[in-house]
Amino acid sequence: MGFTNMTELFYPSQTLGGPNIDIEEIITSQNIISRFMHSYLGILVPLGLLAGVFCIAILFRNKIKYQALDNLDFYLLALVTTDITVILYSFTSKTRPGYLEISNLSCGVLSSFFNVSYYFTQYLLILMFLLLLITDDSTTSQSRLRCVLLTLTLSIILSIVNVSLLGTHDILHNITYCQLDPLNAKPGYDIMKFTAGFGFPSLVLLIFTILIAIQARKMEISGKLQTHTVTLCHIAVMFICRLFYNIMLIRRAGLKVYGFYLSPREELVLNISELVVFSGSCIRLLFTLVLHKPCREGLKKSVRFLINMCSKKETSNSVI
Repeated sequence: MGFTNMTELFYPSQTLGGPNIDIEEIITSQNIISRFMHSYLGILVPLGLLAGVFCIAILFRNKIKYQALDNLDFYLLALVTTDITVILYSFTSKTRPGYLEISNLSCGVLSSFFNVSYYFTQYLLILMFLLLLITDDSTTSQSRLRCVLLTLTLSIILSIVNVSLLGTHDILHNITYCQLDPLNAKPGYDIMKFTAGFGFPSLVLLIFTILIAIQARKMEISGKLQTHTVTLCHIAVMFICRLFYNIMLIRRAGLKVYGFYLSPREELVLNISELVVFSGSCIRLLFTLVLHKPCREGLKKSVRFLINMCSKKETSNSVI
């Protein structure tokens, strides 16, 4: 089957014979995105994965040691796991400045799984932010698990609704250039993703921020704010990274609605914004390792252990 695009919006780099396409601009854009991709894969991905694995190991060790996890640790464990899956999904972008060439069916399945992680991270952070407003920390493990499962269920439902708006059900076996948010999706897909994955959650977070600011002035949660610094940093990083990406989603939807073409520069910015979302997951994992006290203490102990091991080895070698 040939390449098919139901929205008539194409990647300039893949349609060199199209109108209004500057070859030199395409070459420049491809060089830039290649450098961004190499920096992301060579620096942020290894650091993010190492930080994520280390955080999971420390949190599980504390669970075994103390036979319990507090609320923040429990939700951070779920968040760290999800951020790692987002990083793994980002490997589908390693072909930049090229794209995956797969069927619309495969692209839709890939997009649906990615959207589950995308929505779950967003709504789990809202749940964690809600903890700052709750003065009672005596939540049972069953109720915490129930909250996470409800959040996951909501994410799956939103993902299914989102994928149903792709508009490729009539050409499932046709080959397409695939991104995690496919370019050949109908405008409704982009609008739904913006609304459910950024617009509504940002409004909820704004309301929570106002309530927390009111409580902080009354000195009701000043101690909690220090404990939940990692949550606040997670929310800030996610908002900044996803703001850039969602602006490009709306821009992309506008191009589809009004029948405009995608310029090489817009293709470049769209690809960079996608990498910014992936980079946000790496940065959040590093923040968890550095800012969350149990993870930070575990990191310090591991560093001291390695230093002691190296010093003992050097001492034994000098004696020999």
